[in-house]
Amino acid sequence: MKGLIFGALALTGLMTPVIAQEQAQTQTLVLPPVLFVSTFDSTELFDKLKSSQQLGNIDKENLGTPLRLVVSYKLQPTAGGTAAGLTSAILAGSSLGILPVVTNNDLVLTYDFRVHGKSVSRIEYRENFTQAQNMYSNQLGGLDKDAMAWVLSTTDKFVADLVQNQEVKTLVEEYNFYFGS
Repeated sequence: MKGLIFGALALTGLMTPVIAQEQAQTQTLVLPPVLFVSTFDSTELFDKLKSSQQLGNIDKENLGTPLRLVVSYKLQPTAGGTAAGLTSAILAGSSLGILPVVTNNDLVLTYDFRVHGKSVSRIEYRENFTQAQNMYSNQLGGLDKDAMAWVLSTTDKFVADLVQNQEVKTLVEEYNFYFGS
């Protein structure tokens, strides 16, 4: 009888850590309040990030928080794109802007998660885009619809990559220890 009781206690004692580990793995990491700063003029990116469970506390006006998510982009010309751009610029100039200027650039999107100005996680995504545009049609610059759609498609991957970052996990655990969850 004693063996049966000790066996049952041992079995439940072994099962408790396994259940606790499974609960910890299924529990999602929710970031504390984060200030959102972006070089994009669109609110679509902010809305998509805010709709995720992990970044639900993101805000554009929370200036007092030490946590910041800075999203920026740059266009890096490719080797072939530089030659094509120069040739098409010469042709467009000789036609007084009637012919389009063709450019081939890598759009590099950077998500930089910072604490007190120090980068904790910097994640970059890169996609190649070729554009043909008239020099009179896009006076303001910025990204076209295809490039912006690609930017929006990176948000889910970014959230998954950010949550897997060990420094971010440690930061959230420390925040929850001091300030509660």
